[in-house]
Amino acid sequence: WKSAVETFEDRRIVILTGDAEAGAERFREHPTVDTVFAGVPPDGKVETVRRLATEGTTVMVGDGTNDAPALAAADLGIAMGDGTARAIDAADVVVSDNDLTALEDVFDLASGTRRRIRENILWAFLYNAVAVPLAVLGLINPLFAAVAMSASSIIVVTNSRRSVFG
Repeated sequence: WKSAVETFEDRRIVILTGDAEAGAERFREHPTVDTVFAGVPPDGKVETVRRLATEGTTVMVGDGTNDAPALAAADLGIAMGDGTARAIDAADVVVSDNDLTALEDVFDLASGTRRRIRENILWAFLYNAVAVPLAVLGLINPLFAAVAMSASSIIVVTNSRRSVFG
């Protein structure tokens, strides 16, 4: 867990654990961890995630039944593959190999997907902002506008098929 936490030193890291204070001490000693909440019951985890969400985007990583409600409450819930079925069902993403360092790939994938969505919205907007008004005003042939719409759709689909990592 230490190497995974170090990859995210540019983010705020909050540990929510149901373990007692003594069990949470190892997290407090790590310089990258900002806050540790120990002895937190499941409803307390949900409450904490919702409170943190008022400060920005929240990501919850968990593997147990007690984590499931908080996974569902987070902006992004990530379950570890060896977790309970309830945690896996509640999560948005499952890291199947239980490697916390794979979380960096999850964030890269999410960032790339967001970028690709914005690009596709831009293509669709450009078509609607240019071709439709020109066709309505009679400045271009409606047949050309229809072909442009098809081309716009092909561009969006082709763009969607590209890897989000590149």
